[in-house]
Amino acid sequence: MKKILVTGGGGYVGNVLCRDLLSRGYKVRCVDNFHKQGTDSLLALIPDSHFEFMRGDVTNEESVKEMVDGVDGIIHLAAIVGFPDCKAQPALAKAVNIEGTENLLKVRDKDKPFVFASTGSIYGQVTGLCTEESPSNAVSLYGITKRVAEEMVREQPNTVSYRFATGFGVSPSLRVCLLVNDFVYQAVTQNCLTIFQADFRRTFIHVKDMSRAFIFGVENIDNFQHNVYNVGSNSLNWTKRELAEYISEHTGCIVSYAEIGEDLDQRDYEVDYSRINDEGFDCIYNMQDGIIELIKAIALVKIRHQYE
Repeated sequence: MKKILVTGGGGYVGNVLCRDLLSRGYKVRCVDNFHKQGTDSLLALIPDSHFEFMRGDVTNEESVKEMVDGVDGIIHLAAIVGFPDCKAQPALAKAVNIEGTENLLKVRDKDKPFVFASTGSIYGQVTGLCTEESPSNAVSLYGITKRVAEEMVREQPNTVSYRFATGFGVSPSLRVCLLVNDFVYQAVTQNCLTIFQADFRRTFIHVKDMSRAFIFGVENIDNFQHNVYNVGSNSLNWTKRELAEYISEHTGCIVSYAEIGEDLDQRDYEVDYSRINDEGFDCIYNMQDGIIELIKAIALVKIRHQYE
C-alpha cells in the first residue's frame, strides 16, 4: 500500500483529497501547520489506521526532511493562497510558496511522483484563450510566487504542475473567499449580491475535481506527455453575471450590478483544457450542482468570512 504525503492537507482542497486518497486504498500522511483554519475538519479521519497527521512547516528544512521520509509520492498544496492573503503577508507568502517548495524539491526522492498545485493566476491579465504556452503576466503576488515555484518544479523529473481554475464547492474546510463560494455566501447571509465588472469571464473547477486531478497525476505521471497542465473544464467558463443570475434564481437574493468601481481581482479570460483532456482526465462536477450544494452548506453552518 503506497503512502502519499499531502502538504497543506488540512485546507480546503487537502481535506477532500485526504479522504479521496484513503477511499482509493492509499495511506496518507497529512501535513499542515493550520496557519489559518482549525483542526476540527480532520477529526473524522483520526480513526482510520491509514491516516497519519503531522504538524509541520514547509519553510523549516528539518520539518521537511521528516515529512518526506518513507513516502511514495508527494502532492504539494501548502501555500499562502489568493490575492488578499499574499498582499497582507508578502514575506510569508514568498517564504511558503517559493522557499517551501524549494525545500521539498531538495529532499524528495526524484524517482517518486511530485504533483504541484499551481494556478491559472500566473496568466494574469491576458486576451484570448489561455493555453499552457501563453505567456505569464501575473498581476498578483500570489500568481508571481506560484510562477516562480512552478519553474523550479518543472526542472525536476517525475513532476507535474497543475494550473488550476478557481475552485468552488463544499469542503470540510470551507473557504468562502473564493469567487463562487463568496457569491453564494453573500446571497444566503445577506440576501443581496453586488457585482462589479459583471461581464468579466472566469474559469472554475469543483473542489472534488481538483482532488480527482491530483490522484490522476500520482497514478499517471509516468505516461504524461508534458509537465504542466491547465486543469478545469471548458464548460465552466462563466461570466460573473451568469453566476449571479443562477444564484439569484435559487436563493431569491437581489443582485445589483455596479457601474462604478472594480474588483481587486482583474482576471478576465477563458482557458483551454484540451491538453489534460488528451491525457484522459476530464471534470465531472458541474457549476449548477455545486451552487446548490453551497446554498445548503452555508445555510447549515456558521462561517466567519475572512473579510468580516
